[in-house]
Amino acid sequence: MGYTEVIQVMGAMIIFALVLTTANRFMLNNDTVRVGSEVEVRAVSIAQDLIEFSKTVPFDAATIGNNVPDDVPDDFVNNPIPTIDKNRQDIDSFEEFNGYDETLNTDLGEFEVTSIIEYMNPSDLTSTTTSKSIYKRISVTVSNESMMNDVNLSYIRVYNNTN
Repeated sequence: MGYTEVIQVMGAMIIFALVLTTANRFMLNNDTVRVGSEVEVRAVSIAQDLIEFSKTVPFDAATIGNNVPDDVPDDFVNNPIPTIDKNRQDIDSFEEFNGYDETLNTDLGEFEVTSIIEYMNPSDLTSTTTSKSIYKRISVTVSNESMMNDVNLSYIRVYNNTN
């Protein structure tokens, strides 16, 4: 056996190693994308869960106990005061989600959940207002160290004498 065959075998091993390395890189990239997608889907689910829960509480402190305010929207809370250190189950009205902060531990890591409540301009629901109105928006942000960008979801709720 001459040196030619040895060099050919070494060349074949190098080519095989390059192909194997490239295949491994693709598999790792696919796993990274899959895990990242799982984390993002979980973050969206967590945000949507908080929004759905916020729909179950009264629209305003003035409407707790199915009360109908005499003067809508003037009887509503002025500017929602940030909620500090309150459990989700202890929230009594929609505006108490303002400043809400929660950390959820899951199998995909810790998710930090925050929300704010703002009054919406009745003539333009894309802009907020400091005046009371029958429209309030909850904006939920969910972050996780594995995500490049936070998940932001919002929902506009309208008062209609039944909530």
